Amino acid sequence: MNLTANEIAQKVDGNILGDGATKLTGFAKAEAATTGDLTFAENEKFFRLAEQSQASAILAPAEFQSASKTVIQVKDARIAFAQVLPLFFPEKQFTPGFHPSAVVADSANIAETAHIGPNCVIGENVTIEDDAILEPHCTIGDNSAVGQACHLFPNVSVYHGCRLAKRVRIHSGTVIGSDGFGYVFDQAHHRKIPQIGGVIIEDDVEIGANWTVDRGALDDTKIGRGTKIDNLVQIGHNVIIGKHCIIIAQNGIGGSSKIGAYSILAGQAGVAGHLKIGTKSVVAAKSGVINDIEGNQQYMGYPAIPASEAKRQIVAVKKLPDLAKRVRELEKRLDSQPTKPSDEA
Repeated sequence: MNLTANEIAQKVDGNILGDGATKLTGFAKAEAATTGDLTFAENEKFFRLAEQSQASAILAPAEFQSASKTVIQVKDARIAFAQVLPLFFPEKQFTPGFHPSAVVADSANIAETAHIGPNCVIGENVTIEDDAILEPHCTIGDNSAVGQACHLFPNVSVYHGCRLAKRVRIHSGTVIGSDGFGYVFDQAHHRKIPQIGGVIIEDDVEIGANWTVDRGALDDTKIGRGTKIDNLVQIGHNVIIGKHCIIIAQNGIGGSSKIGAYSILAGQAGVAGHLKIGTKSVVAAKSGVINDIEGNQQYMGYPAIPASEAKRQIVAVKKLPDLAKRVRELEKRLDSQPTKPSDEA
């Protein structure tokens, strides 16, 4: 891609300081940049590194100026960074149509603009809408739907009766709609409870690699619009995740729990079943949620409690060795005191 600084500024609603005709052919971090590259800086430290680099221009917040480099000033440098990268590194384009090795049921309804890659298997009564992409070895079970412009990377499995809305992105190795973990103990064995619900994934959800979500027992498991889920996350049956949540790697969410909109679960957090997490909650890494929690605040620890309280507990625990030492010293002093004779009757 060959763009001028002016052209990039127009695309990110930016302002040019310097030569707007500067030609830019790539994007790189400051220490790796060469002539023709655009680089990125969102604070003073990185802006000075960018000025000393070989980059031809810098994408930076509006307060930064340079006497030696063309600067594209923007309101939010990180948002502009996300907008500019696809200009230089566009995603692979897929040709509409079916690979000869794909196995497609006669009853499937697939848009002419969809791409069905090698060795994909499409079940009965499946609907796949315009511009959807299924890369190699994807499987779509009977009576499922894949919405407009969805992109399934290689080896994604969607079980029967699941629905993906528009622009859902699912990375390799993910399984959607496997049975929920439902059993009842019957005399000497565990009897399986059939899981007859489905999975609904709303618009603009992105799901990482090796992610698993169980189908509902009776109702559907639901992932809200705009939510982003990292790799290696397990979501139990009948979970409902609100819109625009962030779920980071190695989370586990127990069945029938509800995660409020705009919440964040940091890495390796765990949520027990049948709980409610309020809107705009932030659960810190490695925390364990075992009770309902209110929204609009941060939680940490096991069990997860408000972060301000948890931090006080951490500080108090750090003081315990000194406190124990002081107690031992007091005990020694007391032991060394002469014993007071008891009063005679």
